[in-house]
Amino acid sequence: MQTAVQVICKPGPSLRTLIANQNRKLEAYEFALVAEKTNRRNPGWMKIKSNGPGIWGALNISWDPGTGTLTCRVVNRRAGTPNRIIGRFVDFLLCYHSKRIKLISIFQV
Repeated sequence: MQTAVQVICKPGPSLRTLIANQNRKLEAYEFALVAEKTNRRNPGWMKIKSNGPGIWGALNISWDPGTGTLTCRVVNRRAGTPNRIIGRFVDFLLCYHSKRIKLISIFQV
């Protein structure tokens, strides 16, 4: 079973691209941008990995411009649990992008 975070946004530019351009702010939350693919792919994706002590895992993030939805799939490693990585990521979103966010939904797939 996997955990997903879905963020419904107000109209505007790609939230995924905005996050990808905030490397220093991501690093402050102990995240590192691992990979990003944007070339002619719609909606595109990126992967950020946790660097925090005792927090193993990553988030695979995609953006759907038609619905203004950011979808994040949580990938856990070792004995990692999704709660800590999701908590930090949601904290990051609310700190830097709260004006764009209409709804954050966390669910198991």
